[in-house]
Amino acid sequence: MREEMKGSSIPGKLLAAARALIERQPRTANPRDNASDADPARPATADEVVDRVEVVEVDNAEFLVGDLFRRRFNTDTFPEFPHHFVALARCTNGKLIPLGYCHCGEWQGNGLGGGLVIDERHYRRLPPSIRKAIRQDGGLAELLMREAVARMSGDLVAIWGYVGDKQAEKADLRVGFHHTSHPHIMVIWRRPGLTDAEKEDWLRRIIALGPF
Repeated sequence: MREEMKGSSIPGKLLAAARALIERQPRTANPRDNASDADPARPATADEVVDRVEVVEVDNAEFLVGDLFRRRFNTDTFPEFPHHFVALARCTNGKLIPLGYCHCGEWQGNGLGGGLVIDERHYRRLPPSIRKAIRQDGGLAELLMREAVARMSGDLVAIWGYVGDKQAEKADLRVGFHHTSHPHIMVIWRRPGLTDAEKEDWLRRIIALGPF
């Protein structure tokens, strides 16, 4: 029987992050802001989106990216994990636009990362200059995973990724994940001094969990 995953939620984390974003003084509002928000097919201009993207950890991400996650993974459910990471951009009218998502659970002292998804429709609303800056930093998927990994506990045995997408695999490799003998499981070893036999034993146990 699978053991219960352990973790704690972070009440108010989204509220604090949103307030910090909104309290930054935006440039003079553009009369086309509302039109941009109402029509996601029309690309935003540099005057409609603040040139900043934030990754925030939230205790409940479903209302931000639930539809995106279910559409991308063809599911009716949303993951129940203790750590949810959402990439947000902010319009000059104060609206927050979710650009991407990933999650991370904890099991027997290990981190289990997955669920990486990018909302290309919203991403295309960013001005070309902002998209270029994000690409120069490795891309949105890499930004999300790098932040998620950095914010996980430092005393984990390892952080594991279950990857089925080539672009996500490339992003994970740049973040520091390594391939394993399993075609979909990647790992960042955190605990020093593990023997090869111990690593193989952990991999066997992670494989037995199934997709995460």
